Amino acid sequence: MHQILIHGPQGCGKGTQAALLSRRLGIPQFSMGYLLRQIVKQDPGQEIAKIIAGGNLVADEIAMKVLGDRLSQSDTHTGFILDGFPREIGQFLAFDKTIQPTLVIYIKISQEESIARLLKRAVLEGREDDNLVTIKHRLQIFYKETVPVIEMYRSRGLVREIDGSGPIPEVEAQIAALFR
Repeated sequence: MHQILIHGPQGCGKGTQAALLSRRLGIPQFSMGYLLRQIVKQDPGQEIAKIIAGGNLVADEIAMKVLGDRLSQSDTHTGFILDGFPREIGQFLAFDKTIQPTLVIYIKISQEESIARLLKRAVLEGREDDNLVTIKHRLQIFYKETVPVIEMYRSRGLVREIDGSGPIPEVEAQIAALFR
């Protein structure tokens, strides 16, 4: 059973690569961001909407409840790909009590490339949370809070780094090579 985490700075292609890998392995993929945006879509007045709009992380308890609800669905019993979670040490500690990933894929790109890709995504997808101020704030959080989580998994020998700066098929080929 594969329990795969995909990490990297915003704009590195985690979602795209998670979807491609999901099709390759036949297991579901999802991200905390997507799950939270779905909740906000159903009820835009929630506190979660304000947190996300500011580029901040939701409380660990909220994140773990949302994730627990998703992992309890039957399609995850044969494995899953989780994109961008856990994002900080508190989430890592809570997550680590119940889920032991089999692999952590870290897609690396430069901060400049992250910003350029996210500004382009803002135009293409109309994502309100993709503006320069929010992007820089989220990247700052990633390097300060998420990189230590990746290092925790690295100390367990679970991290495989992928160069995410190339075109989608090139990055996909690097990831596919991990499963040969």
